[in-house]
Amino acid sequence: MPNSNFISEILEIKDLIIEKTETTTEEVHIFFKLERRDHVCPVCGAMTNKVHDYRTSIIKDAPLQGKHTFLHYKKRRYHCSACNHHFKEAFNLLPKQCRITNRLGFLAIHLLRENQNVSSVARQTGISASTIFRRMEDIKYPKPTTLPRVLSIDEFRGNAGGQKFQAILTDPKKRKVFDILPSRTQAQVSSYLREFPNRKEVECFIMNMNYVYRDIAETYFPNATIVIDKFHVVRYVTWALENVRKRIQKDMHPSRRKYFKRSRRILLSHYDKLSDENKDALEVMLSISPELAQAYYLKEQFYEFMNSESKQEALPKLKKFILSAEVSGLSEFNSCLTMLANWSKYILNAFECPYSNGFTEGTNNKIKVIKRNAYGYRNFENFRNRILLTTT
Repeated sequence: MPNSNFISEILEIKDLIIEKTETTTEEVHIFFKLERRDHVCPVCGAMTNKVHDYRTSIIKDAPLQGKHTFLHYKKRRYHCSACNHHFKEAFNLLPKQCRITNRLGFLAIHLLRENQNVSSVARQTGISASTIFRRMEDIKYPKPTTLPRVLSIDEFRGNAGGQKFQAILTDPKKRKVFDILPSRTQAQVSSYLREFPNRKEVECFIMNMNYVYRDIAETYFPNATIVIDKFHVVRYVTWALENVRKRIQKDMHPSRRKYFKRSRRILLSHYDKLSDENKDALEVMLSISPELAQAYYLKEQFYEFMNSESKQEALPKLKKFILSAEVSGLSEFNSCLTMLANWSKYILNAFECPYSNGFTEGTNNKIKVIKRNAYGYRNFENFRNRILLTTT
């Protein structure tokens, strides 16, 4: 088989005629033309094989052996004797009015999926950042047509499109990003959700403690169980314990204050997960302050509630914790009690739902990396496309 046939298969170009190749330490240049053949005139439909002239185009292609590749394509323009029209020969590797091949554009998009920034991909592929952005615009992510049975919502700080916060919708059951909204406002989220015809089929709606999301869920998902993610609940108790520790250690000697601050993880960890050495250290810390000991036991009591396996098991434990926190007189736990008074109904639903906001929170971390790598996005559509490209 001739060498040109091997190169034709590598480049995926049929009827290739290689005229010459040139290589440097950083670049590969391939000079070629296509075999001459009959063409149909796009104007009148007549058959012609008459060449009017040749024109050379320099095309950027996907790298070969780590080197930037340039195709010097000597293209023909054919003449139609029937209508005197001139037209270019067919070449399917190159989009119309482009100077980069389809596969180079696809390579750039593929590299973006790996969470690289646009500048880095531009350097690797040898094309400009603006060209990559234009290729990203070719990738369309239309609005989904149906809602999943399990829907999770959260917000993240995006600073795109003139809004500080954007909203993210995910399907925790399938672990997929459902969509990204330009704003977390009630008007924006409501306008987006009301157009779905299967809103009554949503069985579970997972959210953080946000009254806007609760009102939206009650309005648009009448058959859904509203669930507050456990992660957001536990934070209130750990914050309360931390505030007690900070208040108590203010009156301590500087050396002991530093010890308490450095040993905060011992206080926040589950007692059963502590080593014997850490358990001894914990006993010493709690013996110094009865209030700190009281706060610690409230934390452990709340952890026991959170470890319940069912709603029926969790309810009496929650009531016991609330009573203990009220009797303790620790003002640091007042915000926790207020939170439970407002949201306990939805918190208890979490013990009946096998899904959480964990996937959503993990996706938010990926979004932070995307935003940081790009030094922020001003255009929301570009931001949305990049998120969906990287996470789907």
